[in-house]
Amino acid sequence: MSGATPLIPVIRPYIGTRHIGENLCLIQQQKSQVWLFGGISRKIWHLLKEGKTVEGIIEAIQSEFKAPREKVIASLNNFFQQLWERQIVDIQGGEHISNAERAAMVKEEPCNTNGKLWNICFDNHVLFRTWLDLLIPCNLRCQHCYLDFSKTDILPFSEVCSYLDQLEKHGCPEVVLTGGEIFLRRDLLDIIAYTQERGFLFELFTNANFIDEKMADRLSKYFIECVQISVYGTTAEIHEKVTRKPGTFNKSINAAKFLIERGIPVRLVNVVQQVNYEDAFRFRDFAKSLGADYDIDGTLMPNRNGSNEPLTLGISVWQMAELHKAGITKPPNPTVACTAARGKGRITAHGDIYPCNVINNASLGNLKKNTFEEIWASPWRNELRHMITNYKPKRCGTCSNSQECVPCAATRGFNQENHMEAPVSEACMITTADLLSRGREFSPDSPVGKVAGGCADIALASNAGQLVNQGLIQITQAS
Repeated sequence: MSGATPLIPVIRPYIGTRHIGENLCLIQQQKSQVWLFGGISRKIWHLLKEGKTVEGIIEAIQSEFKAPREKVIASLNNFFQQLWERQIVDIQGGEHISNAERAAMVKEEPCNTNGKLWNICFDNHVLFRTWLDLLIPCNLRCQHCYLDFSKTDILPFSEVCSYLDQLEKHGCPEVVLTGGEIFLRRDLLDIIAYTQERGFLFELFTNANFIDEKMADRLSKYFIECVQISVYGTTAEIHEKVTRKPGTFNKSINAAKFLIERGIPVRLVNVVQQVNYEDAFRFRDFAKSLGADYDIDGTLMPNRNGSNEPLTLGISVWQMAELHKAGITKPPNPTVACTAARGKGRITAHGDIYPCNVINNASLGNLKKNTFEEIWASPWRNELRHMITNYKPKRCGTCSNSQECVPCAATRGFNQENHMEAPVSEACMITTADLLSRGREFSPDSPVGKVAGGCADIALASNAGQLVNQGLIQITQAS
């Protein structure tokens, strides 16, 4: 497929283009793959997208870089060959080679699965993934939900499109369409179509109560990376103790089956609480039996209306350690840098940009007042980023577990009332659960050791009410 004769490529449909630093980022939506290219590939790609002939591209590259024709042709053919193997372009003369054979020629993983895309985005302060809240209203009132349903914001369609346009220009390759319940929107399919048109990899986050076979058929026309469905147990009895609404389990599970039957990837997302803790050990096999992926999270957050009631529902540090030991949940990685206000963000239905999907009360700015680029380039964004990454409450620095502590400002209590003076934080509990799962003992000088006297169960029993009242994030219920 290569040689002295220039190859003639034709760009396939559903290919997104992003610029991340000096890198060309190409998104193959049909395969949910992202590929990064350096050098003059960015110039070549845009000439190709403009409709330039191969001869025109050769002349333009020769003129700009003063390179010999043979060298330019060799560079073009190498680049086009990579694009062809990755099914980004088709090339005349290669029609007899199947997609599977082309894929087998690629000896590396896509950049969105091998960590390269994340690192490039992070190094260039480009959002790797953005959660876009399309609305606040929901048909359910799950007991642990952090949404303030006294608010009824629904993001206008024109603003959804504007925000997606701005994220595309910024370089963001991935978005999660979430809410509230996104299928309450009559224009959701229009939003999905526009998201795909702008070249994103995208996921949907839903309780799936409104996905029947007809809707699943409609969704199958799009290249959805994954549909995340909130499911809180393996039985209706357990699930509906959380959703507090009969019939919701069967609706969610039937929807998962409809989607999977149509080739749409599904991930069942479970938030572990006391009410479904024992059942969580069966959840992985349950999801796999349906053909779905799964994710289990133990993180609870205060309600945005200021109530800490959701925090009283969580599991203990010892219970989370048992989930880690069983391989049901993944322990935190203390070497991963905090991505808030740098690699991840969340846009609310009111247009506020939060620095991540967990910190929901420290806004970077509002898109109804300023453009995304103005907000992202603002001194406040840089200042908030610095505050987040350097946040250390008074409890930190005197603990022998500090080197193994999860480096997350949100779980350390960033921007939460009374956290600077509080004896422990969610991060203390998360780290302790990880250490316990690996056979470590409480360190007497750790915050948890001081409060618990060496016993997590005692801490849970005797300090739960006191610590929750201090406004701490899931203070005795670690995730």
